Amino acid sequence: MGALSAVAHARSKLPGRIMIASAVVLTAVTMSLVVVGVGPRVTQLAGRDSVSIPGGELGRGEIRFFSYRDDGGKQIRFILGRDRAGKVQGAFDACQQCSQYRKGYTSSRGYLMCRICGNRYPLDSRTGVGSCAPIRLIVQDSGKTVTVDTRQLKEHGALF
Repeated sequence: MGALSAVAHARSKLPGRIMIASAVVLTAVTMSLVVVGVGPRVTQLAGRDSVSIPGGELGRGEIRFFSYRDDGGKQIRFILGRDRAGKVQGAFDACQQCSQYRKGYTSSRGYLMCRICGNRYPLDSRTGVGSCAPIRLIVQDSGKTVTVDTRQLKEHGALF
C-alpha cells in the first residue's frame, strides 16, 4: 500500500505543477509578444533638405528612433545612435529581408533587435543572417548637430 499511496500523492501534485509550468510558458509568450508587438518610441522630425537633432541628445551606447514624413505622407523611420567608440551611426528602421512586414527594430542594451526574426545587431553592423542587418544611413555629425539628408530618406521610402 505504501507504493500506491506514493503514486497517488505524486498524482495529486501533478495539477499544481501543470499550472506552474503553464504560467511560466504563458509569461514567456506574453513577453515575446510585447517585444514584437510594441515598437520603440519614435520622434517625428521635419525638414525640407535635411533633418537635424542636437548631438548632445545621443549618449554613448544610446539608440533613438526617428520618423520623417515625405511629400506623399509616407512615414520613413530611421535610427541614430552612438556606437561604443562614440561615433554617431545611422540606419533605416528596416532591413532588406524583413522590411515587407513593416515592423523594423527595437533596441536592447545598445543592440538593434529585428522585431520579426529576433536577430540582434550592434548599430554599426553591416552584415547579418539572411540579409537581416541594418541598412546604413549616412549621417553628418558636426559634434553639436547630427544631420540627415532628406533625399537619402526619400530614396529608401519603398522600405516603408
